[in-house]
Amino acid sequence: MSLVLAIASATPEVSVAVGEPGAAVIGEIALQPGRRHGEVLAPAIESLCRLTGIELGDVGIVAVDVGPGLFTGLRVGVATAKALAFGLGIPMVTGSSLGLLAHPLAGDGRPVVAVVDARRGEVFWARFAPRGEGSEPVAPPAVAAPAALAAALGSDPCLLVGDGARRYAELFDALPGAAIAPRPFDHPRAASLIDLALTGPVVEVGDVTPLYLRGADVRIGWEQRDG
Repeated sequence: MSLVLAIASATPEVSVAVGEPGAAVIGEIALQPGRRHGEVLAPAIESLCRLTGIELGDVGIVAVDVGPGLFTGLRVGVATAKALAFGLGIPMVTGSSLGLLAHPLAGDGRPVVAVVDARRGEVFWARFAPRGEGSEPVAPPAVAAPAALAAALGSDPCLLVGDGARRYAELFDALPGAAIAPRPFDHPRAASLIDLALTGPVVEVGDVTPLYLRGADVRIGWEQRDG
């Protein structure tokens, strides 16, 4: 299997990683630049290559988190990944931000509910059921108010993970069957994308698009002002 360069930028944390699926990750850089995804992503990739001694020409697959998540972060991450794959003439693999959050917790045994803060009083979320050594989504990702998600979860046992679960922890902590994963799991990590490249389908560069689930925040703002 070729080396994979992975990019995750759907949340306030940007991470890039390089490695071979099924083996140890060679290197990973994670930063929390706020809204400056476009300023830090390319330098992070350059630093990762320099520190690991890997040339971009050594990479055989580009993997990218397509969301859902922050509009700007997704746009920057997907555009950068597509430019690299096109320039290097190599295939792409995509992953969901919610799936990346659930992946490191697959061995917990409980259903995992991945929750990304969508801002504006909403969250993106999906429930994952244990399956063998991994997990699989129970339904497509959705967007909801945190209170509506809490009502949907009810008293069922589950492990919540993600910055959305952290932001509304007081609400989810009140659920009798729920627990929130530790803070280091709050953001999707590029390293998880490398593992998922083993099973993820190869995608043509032109077919890769972000999964927004709703309109851009700037458009929402204009609609609310004009409405």
